[in-house]
Amino acid sequence: MVQGKTKGWDKVRAIYDWVRANVRYQFDPELKGALTALRAKQGDCEELTSLFVALCRANGVPARSVWIPGHCYPEFYLEGADGQGRWFPCQAAGADEFGSMHEARPILQKGDSFKVPGEAAPKRYVAETLRAKNAAANPRVEFIRKQLSE
Repeated sequence: MVQGKTKGWDKVRAIYDWVRANVRYQFDPELKGALTALRAKQGDCEELTSLFVALCRANGVPARSVWIPGHCYPEFYLEGADGQGRWFPCQAAGADEFGSMHEARPILQKGDSFKVPGEAAPKRYVAETLRAKNAAANPRVEFIRKQLSE
């Protein structure tokens, strides 16, 4: 647990501040993961997002990755006193945006552990090159980009 932080918002903010203060942004086209970023004290948006998500989950806060064209960022989930929950975005790499963000790129996917048919290990995201095959049919996979709200 994050030392001295028991309330959800303060706990997540402490995790966010720690990641941004202790892990330097360094672009790398190879996916390395949260543990590598923690040990090397550097990573790109994917590693910083993965580390933030892992630390949130280790502290009992649901979190996930959000994939947009050319970037990803984390979201965390908190419930209010009324029991209503909400996902909050933050920027692990880039501008200091916590709890809300100014982002115009469309969301491609949310999550970080996808089972892709024909692949043994889960994938961090589903590439748009995914094609589905079935013995009885040949379904067409279509990635739909549609604005859901403004």
